[in-house]
Amino acid sequence: MTRATIHPVTPDLCYMSQAINPKGARKYLPGARPSDWVADYLGSSVGQKVLVAITGLSLTTFVLFHMIGNLKMFSGRDSINAYAEFLKHDLGVLIWVARAGLAGTLAIHLFTTIRLKLKTKAARPVGYFMQKTAQASPQSKLMLSTGLVTAAFIAFHLAHFTFGYVHDAGVDGGARVNYMDLKDDEGRHDVYSIVISGFSTPWISALYIVCQILLFLHLTHGIPSSLQTLGLVGRRFTPAARALGYGLATVVLLGNLAIIVAVWTGYLPPVSGLTRG
Repeated sequence: MTRATIHPVTPDLCYMSQAINPKGARKYLPGARPSDWVADYLGSSVGQKVLVAITGLSLTTFVLFHMIGNLKMFSGRDSINAYAEFLKHDLGVLIWVARAGLAGTLAIHLFTTIRLKLKTKAARPVGYFMQKTAQASPQSKLMLSTGLVTAAFIAFHLAHFTFGYVHDAGVDGGARVNYMDLKDDEGRHDVYSIVISGFSTPWISALYIVCQILLFLHLTHGIPSSLQTLGLVGRRFTPAARALGYGLATVVLLGNLAIIVAVWTGYLPPVSGLTRG
């Protein structure tokens, strides 16, 4: 029988044991920077899932407040036009900072989600012979698809209502004018008439309804999943997180659809005597 050789523990060995930690290397060497840890963390699957969760909840917050702002349609033409004037002109450069931040957040959310999906697929190039996911909801299986469609819809929404590239508005006399040319009595951008004109067109309304339903499906899974990823809810509070997801998604869906239905039914009437600004 041979005696086991016991090696003394040295600082170098301690560092090596930390370096092969599966959760990521810890930086003990002189000159290590916090950015090194950030790069390692965001390069891991855990870090990327956290990034998706944070950006997803940020975008959800914007969607909720955007819907609340749009509901000013029910307060009348002056209310929604004054709100749009405040956002477009009174905020000045801040509105462009906000837009850039939202665009960056969306880009990070999409890029990281696709990267995680590709990483998962590469880890198992050959799929299961039989797919049986007892706990996976239909929404969870469609997250990437609904997310990509929603991103495409955002681009269409901007082209439609913000830049007026998609559809023209009708004015008295039968003429068609660009959305950007519509002004109210005070010379403000006539957002009220733009919304009425847009949702008076069947194919545009149908497209918005379909995309709102897909957004609903995305949020019902995305909200509770993000909360769980960030450790804000545990197994005990999973039902509450799901209820919150469905609740917020339902509020956004009904709030946005209410405007379309109100235009269809005439509850939000068009402006009489509408002319080019």
